[in-house]
Amino acid sequence: MSTKLHILRRNTWFSILFLSLSIGSAAAQFNLKKQAAPLAPVGVDTLVLKPEKPSSELTFELYSDAYDKYLRKLRSKQRNSYVLKPELSITQVSFNNWQKGGDNSYSGLAALNFEHNYTAPVFSIKTVFDAKFGLMRTTGQTRKNVDYFNFSTTPSWNISERWKLSGSLIWKSQFSKSYDYPKDKPKVWKSSFMAPGTVEISGGFTYEPPSKKLNILLAPIAGKMTFVLDDSLARKGGLGTETGKRFKAEVGAQVRVNFKTKFAKEKIEYITKLESFWNYELPPSATWENELKFKITNVISASAIVNLIYNDQITTPKAQDKRDAGRVPKPWDYLQVYQSVGFTLGFNIASKPHKPVQESTITRSRLKYKK
Repeated sequence: MSTKLHILRRNTWFSILFLSLSIGSAAAQFNLKKQAAPLAPVGVDTLVLKPEKPSSELTFELYSDAYDKYLRKLRSKQRNSYVLKPELSITQVSFNNWQKGGDNSYSGLAALNFEHNYTAPVFSIKTVFDAKFGLMRTTGQTRKNVDYFNFSTTPSWNISERWKLSGSLIWKSQFSKSYDYPKDKPKVWKSSFMAPGTVEISGGFTYEPPSKKLNILLAPIAGKMTFVLDDSLARKGGLGTETGKRFKAEVGAQVRVNFKTKFAKEKIEYITKLESFWNYELPPSATWENELKFKITNVISASAIVNLIYNDQITTPKAQDKRDAGRVPKPWDYLQVYQSVGFTLGFNIASKPHKPVQESTITRSRLKYKK
């Protein structure tokens, strides 16, 4: 059996025809124009901005006058606090066939202390009114043994956690006339309302720790005005002004220290106040009050009070006696001391504490709704 190769060798023309057909079919299989896919035209990159779809969320604000009043009232209660302490003490001393002698006496003392505090985030005002009035009945006469009032207000602006920029106004005087009772002589009128009376204005810095037990006012700039509004008392002199003068003004510095603390399971309370004014020329005047309270029940307590006053511009009985004798009074002759021990019936009326409210909520009382 003959193969294709033998056939090609025998017939030359047949072999030429076979090769031409083979080459044509191979060329048809590898034609680039027929096999390559057409290329898409290359263009510049572009950013297509599509319009936003309209939102279905609707936001609006509705102002409520009633809600605004409620929040303002709540803010007022939060910022304002007060403490009112009325007190009354009565003492009786009786003697019957007492060999050492003595006079039967009755005495009563009424006291009122009111403190109001306004506290905002940066600004605060502290207002205090403290007053006492006491009468004593002995040897058939009624005498006044205690009479004074003290009003003070202190606005402050916070500088740091413990320091404040503060101003102060203090007004001191008494309610009614006071008399001196010399032996075998008629009583002598020695003072009355605003005779003398003092008004002190100062500005400086206040230090107060977070515990609120200590409060110190340092005022390098202060003014003190002394009034004697009765002509007869002004002519006598010895009440802080020159003889015959009704008014005296001084410029100097002032220091005030207030401290109070409780111990023994809050059964004992100690309160002290120190106020001093120095006019840069004369020795400073000072008032130091100390009170120790022992709580027995919620309304009954025992107290011990010691008050000291030093002012060499006010004539005391000891200083006057030395002047009448032609001698010069010593500095301690101008020291005035008041002390008292007794039982007190007192009440404590205070505002209720309120939970803090966010200031932003109070400032703009608007309700927001979303759909």
